Amino acid sequence: MTIELSPLVNMGVVVPNAEEAYRLLNSLFGAEKIQEELSQFLSSDTAKVIHVGIGDIVLQYIEPIAKEGIWYDQMQEKGSGIHHLTYTVDNIEEVVTELENEGIVPLSTLDIDWENLIKSDFTNPNAGKLYIMNTMEKFGFHLALIEKPGQNNLILPETHYVTGSDKLIGDASTMLHIELVTLEADKTLELLQKLFGTKKVEIEFASILDSEFMHIIHVNLSNIVLQYCQPIVKEGTWYELLQKNGSYVHNLNWSVDVIKETVRKFKKEGTTRIFKQRLGDPESPPFYMYDTLNTLGFHLENGQTPTTEEGYEFVKNWLFIDFKKD
Repeated sequence: MTIELSPLVNMGVVVPNAEEAYRLLNSLFGAEKIQEELSQFLSSDTAKVIHVGIGDIVLQYIEPIAKEGIWYDQMQEKGSGIHHLTYTVDNIEEVVTELENEGIVPLSTLDIDWENLIKSDFTNPNAGKLYIMNTMEKFGFHLALIEKPGQNNLILPETHYVTGSDKLIGDASTMLHIELVTLEADKTLELLQKLFGTKKVEIEFASILDSEFMHIIHVNLSNIVLQYCQPIVKEGTWYELLQKNGSYVHNLNWSVDVIKETVRKFKKEGTTRIFKQRLGDPESPPFYMYDTLNTLGFHLENGQTPTTEEGYEFVKNWLFIDFKKD
């Protein structure tokens, strides 16, 4: 059985201060608070929740309040970081059983009373439980799965992006990659292939990045690209993160309209730069990575969106994702 996943719904990110994470993303890229009613609905005396839209994705920031539970455990054991990726599935009980057959068991389950939020006669009675499957060691994140809250005959407004907008939010492209560190990239791919029909993507791009320093493969999980990085040399920020946390998300990657302006904003914030590098053409604008893991739950990597039609078409044809330059 190949498990079919929806497009990515959100990324759950555990941080010590959700408002500060939002403030920084808003300052750097014009990210916006979204789904505020849902955020209030999910917040409790154990955790504060904020949903932030940037580009085409939703970051579900989770700030632990109670000194117990899975959010607090991650902060204590690993520090800030992406905790889970959320998808919907057609039949949650079948999917959970299939995963359990592969030795993947729930880390936690959360009861969600959708009727109090959607207030409809067409809520899905099977969507009352969110399963967070214990996959951090295997994939670099936990997998959060739930059935769609509404039945098929519940008609909701449709938008181009899961953020609820028909346009990209802020000065950010569609998300290019989720970059992760892992001990065994090819073994991880094998399990993702078996469970979800995952394939290697952006093969030419990955081959350029692959080196004696680090083995790199790009794979898809539904509509997103996971860039798995297996450090070979025992130095650098990727190796250090792997040593500290095991498999884990290292950084997220977007392009922006004017990279110099973004760099200026990073400098104003006093953010430490990890590196500056050009890929290929020595005349092309460099891309940058900044140390934002503690505040945002991931490092930030940014380059400049191509300014010519030729450059745009070249990059678009290189990528698996639906690259936009809105």
